[in-house]
Amino acid sequence: MVFPRQERMIALTFDDGPKPGPTNEILDILSENQAKATFFVLGNNVTQHPDITRRIVQEGHDIGVHSLSHPNFQETEIFEVYRELIDSTLLLEDLLGIQIKYVRPPYGFSTAEAQFLFNRIGLQSILWTYDTLDWEILDAEVIARNLLDNIQPGDIILLHDIHPTTAQAMQIAIPQLVDQGYELVTISELLEAQGDTFILN
Repeated sequence: MVFPRQERMIALTFDDGPKPGPTNEILDILSENQAKATFFVLGNNVTQHPDITRRIVQEGHDIGVHSLSHPNFQETEIFEVYRELIDSTLLLEDLLGIQIKYVRPPYGFSTAEAQFLFNRIGLQSILWTYDTLDWEILDAEVIARNLLDNIQPGDIILLHDIHPTTAQAMQIAIPQLVDQGYELVTISELLEAQGDTFILN
């Protein structure tokens, strides 16, 4: 029987990092489970933690722009939105030597003008299909249980790699997701698979 390949995939995405401690712990658990993810980083944090930023890419994960300082683009003058986008994009490209393809606007908020800038800079906006509310719950077991109980194949999961409780939740959830047969992939892999199929034996 033929199924869309993305039906066995989910994309874990982490916003607001990198941050020593949680980001490295999440990278460790991803590596241990041969899993991939996508990190939407803040330029100000990249400047402080370039080694962690490099590690994200070196270990095969996607990386995208989340602005320099996390303003609400709906409440920010468009010239400042441009500065936030272009400065953080160039910072990452200079540091990593790769083209940055994705942006996640802070809070998921944008405007038509901001979307125009995304397109002009060459960034594809990536939101999410399931919000773990990890930033609010701050309880590892609850975050993990909510994730395991509520996700659907093909989901893009919103998480934040600045909270120790999120890293602890991933210690619980990622091995179980792998055991349940999920393929934890990057945004690039999920998007590529949307037009692909695989044979389920």
